[in-house]
Amino acid sequence: MTPNRELILELVRQNNWSGSELARRMEVSRAEANRFLNNKRVGGKKLMSGIVKAFPNEPIERLFILP
Repeated sequence: MTPNRELILELVRQNNWSGSELARRMEVSRAEANRFLNNKRVGGKKLMSGIVKAFPNEPIERLFILP
């Protein structure tokens, strides 16, 4: 399972969130959120659970690319 980075970037833009705001909503460090946004980090349990926390109204099937 891989985060759907393009969708997440679009959601961040639509909500007019900064990297800091995304990190706050994901409950991860700002550095962690920025590494993901800049395509330097792909995943991990903490990052994946943070994505779900930040976008609770989005279906899992949209947030992640399933194998």
